[in-house]
Amino acid sequence: MFSSYTVYIATVLLASVFASLAQKYSRTNKKGIRIPNKFFWFISMAILIFIMGFREYTIGVDGANYIRGYNIANSMSFIDYYSSFTTEPGFYLLYRLIYFIFNDYQWLFIITAAITIACFYKAFSYEIDNISLGLAVFIFASTNYFYYFGIMRMGLAVSIVAVAYRYILQNEKKKYVWMVLLATLFHYSALFALAALFIKPNQITNRFKNSTLIKIMILIPLGFYGVRYLIYPFISASRYQGYIDSTGTISLGFLASSLPFLILFSFFYNKLVSKSKNYQFYIFLFIIKLFTEIFAPVIGIGRMVWYVNISLCFLLPASIRVNRDQMIKLLILAFIILYSVVYSYNAYFGDSFRGSTMLPYENIFFNLEN
Repeated sequence: MFSSYTVYIATVLLASVFASLAQKYSRTNKKGIRIPNKFFWFISMAILIFIMGFREYTIGVDGANYIRGYNIANSMSFIDYYSSFTTEPGFYLLYRLIYFIFNDYQWLFIITAAITIACFYKAFSYEIDNISLGLAVFIFASTNYFYYFGIMRMGLAVSIVAVAYRYILQNEKKKYVWMVLLATLFHYSALFALAALFIKPNQITNRFKNSTLIKIMILIPLGFYGVRYLIYPFISASRYQGYIDSTGTISLGFLASSLPFLILFSFFYNKLVSKSKNYQFYIFLFIIKLFTEIFAPVIGIGRMVWYVNISLCFLLPASIRVNRDQMIKLLILAFIILYSVVYSYNAYFGDSFRGSTMLPYENIFFNLEN
C-alpha cells in the first residue's frame, strides 16, 4: 500500500515534471507571446488540484470550520449571518453558490483548489522566458502548496494577487488595485498587497533604488502598528485573541528564513536585472517579505508573507538561469532542493503543528497509511 509520504512526494515531483514538459513543448501564439504546452500544463495543474481538492475535510487545518461555515451560511438569511459572522463577502457568495449548484461541501474544496492553482500557474507562465517552470512549480508545491490545504480563503486571495503583480510590471496600477480589491473579497488581509504600489523598479538602469527600500522599511512597521492600534480594538472574536495579545516588536527568525536568500540575491543582483527588469520588482517583493518577517510580532501573525513568498518561486530559478558556471548552477540547485525539502517537512509534516492534520492523507476516493 502506498504511504502518505509517497503520495505527497509523487505529487510534487510529477507536477514539476509536467511543468517542465509544458515549457519544453511550449509554443508562440499569434501575439508573439510564448505560452506553455496546454496539455502538459493542465496535467501539472490537475495533479495538484486533485490532491488538494478531493481531500477529506480532516486533511489540513480548519477543514471542519469551513464546513461549519458552509452549513451556517446556507441555513440562515444574509442579514442574520452577518449579524454574527464577518466572513469575506466573496467567500460567503461561494458558500451559497456551491450549495445552490451542487449541494455538496466537497465542491468548496474542489473549486477553491482549482482557482488557487490556476492563478498561481498563470503567474508562473508570465515568466516562461526567464525561469524554469518545472523548478518554479517544485518550489511552490513543496513550500507553498500544502499551506493552502487549510487556509483556503487566503489561498484564493494570495493567488489572485500573484496574477495581479503583472499589472505593476506593466505600470497599470489601477488594474492592480482592482485585482487587490477582488482578492480582498476572499480574505481581508489582501489589502496588504497594496504595499507593492510603492515599488518603482528602475526601468532605465539596473541601479537599485534606495528610495523604494526606505519606503518599504517605513511602510511595513507603520502599517502593522496601524492595524494593531486602529483595527485590533474593534475585533472581539476569541480565535484572534492570540494575535491581539502579542507584545513583541521584532523577530530574528528572518536570520534563518530569509537572510541566506538575501545574500544570494544580492550577490547575483546585477545578473538578475540584466536578464530581465522584472527581477528588480521581485527582489523588492522579497525585501517586503524580509521586513514583514522582522515586524510580524507587532500584529502577532506572519501570514502576510504569503503575499510575497511567490518571489522565491521566480528568483531562485532565475539565479540558476543567469549563471553560466555549471558548478554554481549545481550548487544553487542543491541548495534549492535542500531548502524545499527541509522547509516542507518541518512546516507541514513531521512533528509540526500541521503534521497531525496532513497524515495520514485521506482522499474521498482512497485512504492511505502514514
